Amino acid sequence: MGGDDAPGAQIEGARRALRSGIGPIILVGQTDEVSGELERRRIPPGTFDIVHAAETVAMDESPTYALKRKREASIAVATRLVRDAKACALVSCGSTGAQVASSILHLGRLPGVERPAIAVAFPGTQGWGVLIDAGANAQNRPSHLVGFAVMGTLYLRHIFGVENPRVGLVSIGEEAAKGNELVVEAHRLLEGTPGINFVGMVEGRGVYTGGADVLVCDGFVGNVLLKFSESASRWVVHHLREGMRGRPLVTLGGLLMKPAFRHFRRVADPSSIGGAPLLGVKGTSIIAHGSSDAEAVMNALAMARRLVDEKVNEKITANLQLETRGE
Repeated sequence: MGGDDAPGAQIEGARRALRSGIGPIILVGQTDEVSGELERRRIPPGTFDIVHAAETVAMDESPTYALKRKREASIAVATRLVRDAKACALVSCGSTGAQVASSILHLGRLPGVERPAIAVAFPGTQGWGVLIDAGANAQNRPSHLVGFAVMGTLYLRHIFGVENPRVGLVSIGEEAAKGNELVVEAHRLLEGTPGINFVGMVEGRGVYTGGADVLVCDGFVGNVLLKFSESASRWVVHHLREGMRGRPLVTLGGLLMKPAFRHFRRVADPSSIGGAPLLGVKGTSIIAHGSSDAEAVMNALAMARRLVDEKVNEKITANLQLETRGE
């Protein structure tokens, strides 16, 4: 039950998800705290199953070290529920590092997966795209990026309906020879990888303008891109508000532009997707933003359900086995 607004946002989001037909839902956390919040919201006993977890992993703790010391941390308890088939998916708004570490430790990797990766969906000018890896791995080998391309393709195809996603490798130029050793060698491997529609290198300016649908990079670059995008969105909103302040005619124009502003907020708001899956582990693990509100939590639970229903893990395993055999 981690997150900035825990446990209120998580419980309200779970209630909305349950009303929409997603469930049953298990709440993992300190029983007294969870029960108190359910009572405060007048949610009848028995609506949710509650599993007690006595400990938490703080944002500033080393994930690996904390999980070794805190076997009863809520993220560890929740992940073991998935491992033991007592739950079909995990959704958390807590420490990303702890969730990645716990998922790899307790669930393990899918056959053929060298490194799991975080897949973040984003709205481009030509529809939905996905950035992978968005921070699970700070250091990678070229073969890891090939795996990311396969997993990202399957995720975008089966969850967002993009039939033949274009795969691009994030680099500092469009030419195959530009970039560091990791990117240049990954480009060579991707050109010969079956089952993906590789279109070459994509520069930073092509991220949102339709250069590719699946943007592949190591987790260091991906996380920088992700955090910069979140910051840029807030920067735009801030300066639009500042530009209208104390200017009646500009404010009037802003009122006329309100539908456009609403559209911008909607496409830039991560709560519309809810969370990002950690692809490549033996189970469904959805990483939600720490500042998730109830709507974002509900959508993250819906995303978890879709990944399970679409059998994305089974499709990743099958496709990686084909890629390994060169078919």
